[in-house]
Amino acid sequence: MSRENLSKGTKKVSRPLRVGILGAGLVGATAAIALSRLQDVKVTVFERSPGPRIAGAWISLQVSGLIILDKLLELEQIQRILYRGDNNGTYMVRHWRTGEVIAITPSSAHIADKFKQGRTHRVPLLDVLLSNVPRGAIQYSRNAVGHQVTEDGVHLIFDDSSSETFDLLVAADGLYSKIRRTYLPEEVRYRGSVAYRKVFPESQVLHIKGLPNDSSSWRKDGEVMFLSRLGLGQYGMVTIFKETPEFAATLYWAKNTGSEGLSRLRERFASWDPIIGQVLDTMQDVDAYPLDSAPWMKQLVRHDRIAFIGDAAHPTAGAYGAGATMGFGDAWALFRSLQESNTPPSSNPVTSSQTSQSLYDVPRALRLYNETRYHFLGRVEQQMQLDGLDAAYISEAAHDKAEWIRRFQERHKNNTWLMEHDVEAEFVKTLASEPLWAAKG
Repeated sequence: MSRENLSKGTKKVSRPLRVGILGAGLVGATAAIALSRLQDVKVTVFERSPGPRIAGAWISLQVSGLIILDKLLELEQIQRILYRGDNNGTYMVRHWRTGEVIAITPSSAHIADKFKQGRTHRVPLLDVLLSNVPRGAIQYSRNAVGHQVTEDGVHLIFDDSSSETFDLLVAADGLYSKIRRTYLPEEVRYRGSVAYRKVFPESQVLHIKGLPNDSSSWRKDGEVMFLSRLGLGQYGMVTIFKETPEFAATLYWAKNTGSEGLSRLRERFASWDPIIGQVLDTMQDVDAYPLDSAPWMKQLVRHDRIAFIGDAAHPTAGAYGAGATMGFGDAWALFRSLQESNTPPSSNPVTSSQTSQSLYDVPRALRLYNETRYHFLGRVEQQMQLDGLDAAYISEAAHDKAEWIRRFQERHKNNTWLMEHDVEAEFVKTLASEPLWAAKG
């Protein structure tokens, strides 16, 4: 595997490590919580928005993500906002027209109940995470427009011409990351589908007879409708289907399409399970999210100074509902890599005036981080391509309900290897094999 820009040197910092994080969303906040736990580290988070973003739809929290959050905060904070329903978090997959269950996606039986998958709303989840970020660590209305890497560190340049220097820069600024475009200049592109999403009070749908008390997805070729309670008295609707580039160009991220967009959905789903139409009839409007895509980074680090996490590294465009969980995994792997690269003060062969400081081998930490995440993320990207082949095979039977269901069930995957990926175990394996892969680098 090529290791461009991964130095074999051992540049160590003999003062508090200066860490800058771009982005204060779900992944950036999680990284701030984790990295602030390190000894002798000063973490500063920059968010271009004037405050926490209140837009967003539901979030699927999967086993891997919940295990990581349990390491970083009191998991009860998350349990209070999480919805699992009658089937302990299991997704029920239903036929688009009849609503009959054709597949299920449960967590593995050995998983503790507190870690089994569930659903929540992005806003309360972000509130919980931000409440655990050290006070004063986040600076809002700070828009980074460029950076320079020197021997002294990464010089981050802001739109007001100010700059700050860090020993390590963590890019958690999402799909449209300006830092990523420096290294992968290919433009973000529309991938052909739009997600329509809305969260609203569940009291609107309580009168609907036969409404499933679980998290369900109705499937048709290339189209999907998700309905679920989300906890805290909220209900969520998400649907994804193809729209022309011309129509998508009239939208933007989280655009409220009003009654016109809602009429579009009602017409689209008129022949689907009547439950869907009844839910849509209770809604007043709907938000649209054009699903853009960008190339995934093959190497998650640059210049021994910059680490990419979350959608800034691997924009999933909603695939598997795993974006947040994968970002949490990145944050944990980076934390453990820096922790392992730290030399405690008692072990430092330094003068007495320096004994209160820790040392960090940042290049080694970034190599550990990259190796821990590289193989897993590569497998996820490959699985997305394989799923495209399966979808084509299933769609060939679109006009034969029985055969379509048979093919769907034949190719349906629970993907527990992804949802329940053990990031800590992967890091331990990476550490144990370091002499082998480091020598090849």
